[in-house]
Amino acid sequence: MTMRTALFTILILVFTTNFLSQNLSDQNTISKEILAKVSDNYQQYSSIKFTFTLNINSQDFNEEQEGFAIIKDDKFYYETAERKVICDGKAVWTVIAEDDECYIDNLSDLDNTINPSEIFTIWKTGFNYKYVKKEDNNHYIKMFPQNPDKSKYHTIIMKIDENSNTIKQSTVKTKDGVSIKLNITDLKGNPVISINTFTWAESKYPTIDIIDNR
Repeated sequence: MTMRTALFTILILVFTTNFLSQNLSDQNTISKEILAKVSDNYQQYSSIKFTFTLNINSQDFNEEQEGFAIIKDDKFYYETAERKVICDGKAVWTVIAEDDECYIDNLSDLDNTINPSEIFTIWKTGFNYKYVKKEDNNHYIKMFPQNPDKSKYHTIIMKIDENSNTIKQSTVKTKDGVSIKLNITDLKGNPVISINTFTWAESKYPTIDIIDNR
């Protein structure tokens, strides 16, 4: 899997001033109440489809991508102009059209990435929270790993729409200085999904080179 694909899989995979003086326990409580509403909102759907813009920034490169993603349980599919990524919950197929190549990885082996299916549940365990501010009817919540030495992440900032209880933006900072900002738009619950959405079909790519990393 390429570096840029891995960084996105980090994600397609996670605050008014009077709260800033409150202690960590209070901020955890406030943030958990907001995130619980978000979780309840998404749990009413068996699957989700959304369009996105993705910005990846590091010392070595800056990149912007646009595309769409479909998530159902631990399965996901996302597509940009550069790549298609399919996951059946166990394996991940990354198709790079320009190179006519497909990388295959076990999802469990991608330790430095975020499963896109975690985007709407990532906060449930392993984090402390800080309520940062409320601005233009959006809540901003910063998340810190409770066990930084064992975490994939440095920090995660969630922008949450107060009225719809939906995630509008997620910004992930990794330990190696990479910042990944995902803006979510046009989210639809329970979209019509083909039964083959999360299934790799090699017959569709007769000339492609397979790089199997499993």
